[in-house]
Amino acid sequence: MQKIFKYKSSILITKILTRLIKYCNVGAGTNFPGKIGRLIAPDILSYLVNQAKKEIIVVTGTNGKTTTSGFIANILNAAGRKTAHNKKGANMLTGLTSAIIQECNQNTELNVDHCLLEIDEAYFCKAVDEFNPNLLVITNLFRDQLDRYGELDTTARKIKEAIAKTITKKPLKVILNADDPIVSSITQGKNVENIYFGFRNIIFVGQDTDIKSPQEAASCKCGQKYNYSKIFYGHLGHYNCTCGISRPKPDIEADVKIDVSSSTITVFSQKYGEFKVKLNMPGLYNAYNALASISACLELGISVKEIIQGLENYSTIFGRAELTYLKGKPTLIQLIKNPIGATEVLRTVKDDKTSKLLIIINDDYADGRDVSWLWDANFELLFGHEKQIITSGIRAADMAVRLKYAGINQNNLKIIKNIDNAVKYSLLNLQTDEKLCILPTYTALLQLQKILKKY
Repeated sequence: MQKIFKYKSSILITKILTRLIKYCNVGAGTNFPGKIGRLIAPDILSYLVNQAKKEIIVVTGTNGKTTTSGFIANILNAAGRKTAHNKKGANMLTGLTSAIIQECNQNTELNVDHCLLEIDEAYFCKAVDEFNPNLLVITNLFRDQLDRYGELDTTARKIKEAIAKTITKKPLKVILNADDPIVSSITQGKNVENIYFGFRNIIFVGQDTDIKSPQEAASCKCGQKYNYSKIFYGHLGHYNCTCGISRPKPDIEADVKIDVSSSTITVFSQKYGEFKVKLNMPGLYNAYNALASISACLELGISVKEIIQGLENYSTIFGRAELTYLKGKPTLIQLIKNPIGATEVLRTVKDDKTSKLLIIINDDYADGRDVSWLWDANFELLFGHEKQIITSGIRAADMAVRLKYAGINQNNLKIIKNIDNAVKYSLLNLQTDEKLCILPTYTALLQLQKILKKY
């Protein structure tokens, strides 16, 4: 009885705090309410998540967690399945707690089919102490926030530890990116069921095909560097090693045509047949996110028709290639947070002659204090960009210096450190035939979300 009282108190206080924070417009209420809720009832997250009637789904990896989770949630919704989901992307334990509590009633009941949880790679090992997933999706692994995660082998080791700690009645199903040699080998020696996804061929339409992302160092467990017959971006592609290890054959394979603002994915599967999906989002990285979500949902028993419906009717999550209108002016917002992700985003904007750029760089804890990644991202892609580029945020000056060394005309650079002022200036100076493209880091995106409520 005392435990139920604690659960009810935790839920009530968390919900009140969330509403109060939103009402006072002092934040999104994604983490602090969950922190207080966990102080009241430390096992509240475990208690609620384990009420799911069907599979508990976890999505982790470096890039694409929020979008992949959003795709899966929309597909499940199209299939008529009710889902509790941390849709705003707060992916540490406090954020998970805040999100899941919003979905339950005051009687401590979580009446959902699935819990769908995007989880920070570094926190995944802690999360499995509170609940165990039945289906795990690993998108990719790239260098990201080196001060928090360390090198790639450190991040991979944390995920391996989490998988080893996961206890399920049936073998854990793991959806793995076959094109990422680090991800595809992460479950070796584990009692899991592997489902691989990957691309056969990629065609860029109306884009520079010579663009290369920074090459991440990917070595086989034997110590030799992989050989590649195809490199898609970073270390993703078709690889093999002289020791005999090679890219596993994907269970869900696809070809994709990447246009400037959309993609057409043709999926091939021996089990599920062939079908096409039109994705109304730019970038190869989003095509990978879609293929990961397709693979996961097929394993959940969702029909091809419902998968197509869920993906083609998807509404973008804030800041993930979201096109919105501010004062009637088109504005595209795309999160950047590491060299590979930033380069792939820059690929989608470099040839858009109508775009003015606002790049916002913060170095708060959630961004990573180390901004040396700016020098690894291929900002040289902006060389020849004739329109003004504004830099903002805590590290606005650092970003301006990076652009200077990328060969950008200094007369086209302007530093406005205050984000609110930078947005105002950008919109005021946007011509009728121009589009504003905003590239923020994570905490800058949160500030931006608050600022844009005024527009």
